[in-house]
Amino acid sequence: MTIGHMDLSAGMTVAVVSGGGGAGGTTLTCGLAVRAHAARRSVAAVDADPAGGGLDVAFGLETESGARWRQLQGASGALDGGRLLGRLPQRADGPAVLSHGRQWHPVADELMVRAIDGLAAVTELVIVDVGRALQDEAMRALLRRCDAVILAARGTACGLAAAGATADRLGVSAQLVVRDLPAGLVAEVAASLGLPVAAVIASDRHLSADATRGLPPGSRERSEFTARCDEILRDLLTSAAAA
Repeated sequence: MTIGHMDLSAGMTVAVVSGGGGAGGTTLTCGLAVRAHAARRSVAAVDADPAGGGLDVAFGLETESGARWRQLQGASGALDGGRLLGRLPQRADGPAVLSHGRQWHPVADELMVRAIDGLAAVTELVIVDVGRALQDEAMRALLRRCDAVILAARGTACGLAAAGATADRLGVSAQLVVRDLPAGLVAEVAASLGLPVAAVIASDRHLSADATRGLPPGSRERSEFTARCDEILRDLLTSAAAA
């Protein structure tokens, strides 16, 4: 395990934003969370996109019992992170997941912040799947609270254009993770969008097959996708340690 020996900063929060449709933000969120858990780190994945279909589906947890955002409605005051963590759906071999359900319903901004803060107080890493939910200032304020922001993008002309438009709305510094980008274009894309490219990930045909079996991205120990997720985590943690 390439990141197993590294120290995670307590309560580090990482946001993953999707730069357009099909950018792979949820897949990347799952991969990073699964790989961090495989490195024996305490980690929680949080679904901040009410229109994303439910992060628990991507983790294969949709039939598992446990609290979703709907069950937290009406909670007041600071949330007990340890108690919340214990209520979330989680497999023995995977991270805890706070997800939306199949039906859309709003989550109050302050509840979102209190839940993430509570989980960050009792875990080493919280990964927030923002998806494309950047429609208001409250979500951008959430990004400003995070220790790192990753912008996922497709390596096509349309995908990169969408990522550029998304980057203009972030209001924070971010780094790119691009899917299927030719190696010769990395420097050009970074210069064009004004963002560093943290990783280029090739499409993995095994991910869809694994999903039908209820295996989340990052479950395969030997795959390029897994290796790239490990590299991203290692770089994030190295930067956090240096800071």
